[in-house]
Amino acid sequence: MNIAKLIDKGEEALKKKNFDYAIEILLQAVSFGPNNRRARELLRQAELKKYEHAYPSKGLVAVFGFPARLGMTVAGLSKKSNPEACMMACERFLTKDPKNRAANMMLGDAAALGGHLDVAIFAYETASEHSPGDPGALKKLGQLLWKNGQISEAHNVYDKVVRLRPQDQEAVKARKNLAAEMSLKETGFESARSSRDLVRDKDAAGKLEQETRIYQTDSDLESRRAEIEKKLEAEPNDVGTLQNLADVAKRLKDWDAALKALDRAVELKPDDTTLAFSRGDLAMERLEQRKLDLLRKGKEAEAEEISADLLDFRVAEFRKRVKVYPTDLNLRFRLGDLLYGKGLVDEAIGEFQQTVRDPKFRSESLLRLGRAFKRKTQYDLALRQLAQALEGQTGLSERVKEIRYEMGDVHHLMGQRAEAKSEFGKIYEQDIAYRDVADRLAELEKSG
Repeated sequence: MNIAKLIDKGEEALKKKNFDYAIEILLQAVSFGPNNRRARELLRQAELKKYEHAYPSKGLVAVFGFPARLGMTVAGLSKKSNPEACMMACERFLTKDPKNRAANMMLGDAAALGGHLDVAIFAYETASEHSPGDPGALKKLGQLLWKNGQISEAHNVYDKVVRLRPQDQEAVKARKNLAAEMSLKETGFESARSSRDLVRDKDAAGKLEQETRIYQTDSDLESRRAEIEKKLEAEPNDVGTLQNLADVAKRLKDWDAALKALDRAVELKPDDTTLAFSRGDLAMERLEQRKLDLLRKGKEAEAEEISADLLDFRVAEFRKRVKVYPTDLNLRFRLGDLLYGKGLVDEAIGEFQQTVRDPKFRSESLLRLGRAFKRKTQYDLALRQLAQALEGQTGLSERVKEIRYEMGDVHHLMGQRAEAKSEFGKIYEQDIAYRDVADRLAELEKSG
């Protein structure tokens, strides 16, 4: 499944104000790409636009959203063992009530458990946006940003928490530690034994106070950039300062300057793989932004070319990462998805055959192996993988629907109409609106 095409299709429907269709397509996109933040951003936009002039009341949500809420509640009980299913259950409820704090928080919790940090951050951001007086979502957001190495952003979030709850000592301490960590990077006090040692220094304390400012406007960021560039004049080979310059330039959308700063940092520390991967992430983000800019201008053909370039770059980048960390199955799983999207099916199969050994990835890997063997027209092998993917699954979760849909499609391709009808029928009985299952059944009835 080409997730990029689904996202493009959903975005086009959103532009045409066909919100229901956009929601349907983007739900598919987040199902196939659980860590794709862009798909979820567009999905939430479509939901909010749909209810822009008449947001459903709590009573209506209680009535019409009950099945989705029930599914979310049930999925929440097993979110540790199956976070992706819980994420999809939350998304289905959010189509009825996109501002719902509890659903967004559960989405964030499940995404964090599944290792989908970008989505977890987005979910907590959404929850805090629609519940501005509640520091709970902000604290979870701050913790995740800190864990993700986004120190400045985490500091800004904890600053908001302290403003809301000055008595929250946990937030006060976190803000102080983050400010110290920011200052450690920029003042060159790499040898300081702790943040307390740093604060004892008078000049560092002054710098620490300066760092508590929140840079929000372009003017603030330009001032910040000028400060960093002045520091670089004195210490042109300071890697931490170059990283800070890249961060500010990225926020200003000055991609060339950001990449130039990171290129210099990588040149200074060529063996630092984390630095090299940060450079790769930045380059991918730049391509994504170029693609979005072209789509906004209606230049779809050019955007499609950028999509192809982006996929090529991602494949090359994740190949490098897997080479450095061959036992990291999360990287191998993501590489498998990228290889499959590029049409390198045999290589994708090789990656999924590695990740299937881990219980965390087993079911999803088997599902993908089934799709890959189907694409190679090796239908018996495909059915065998899909049947194994169903083992241990209960009820009709989003994952089970995906597996049964693939099984129905394989049976149909094999000319086994009765078996195809049986698989599609199991989905139809519980979720008549799932993908095109109603049309598939009607087609099978007609041909039969």
